[in-house]
Amino acid sequence: MQAHERIAAKRAAATPEEAERQRILARERSGARRATLTQEKAEQQRTLARERSATRRALLTPDEVEQQRAT
Repeated sequence: MQAHERIAAKRAAATPEEAERQRILARERSGARRATLTQEKAEQQRTLARERSATRRALLTPDEVEQQRAT
């Protein structure tokens, strides 16, 4: 089992309150990390994130696209 699968399984087993707490903590960590970045590094990370998202979307099957639109 890969790391992202373990994390997804753990997240699915969490109560709604625990899941929300985890999301808040993740947002705080991301915010703290972004606050320490230079403008150039921040832009570089945004660009990489956009490219990863585009790649992920390009690899979806039509059924997966519909499933994501439904949620």
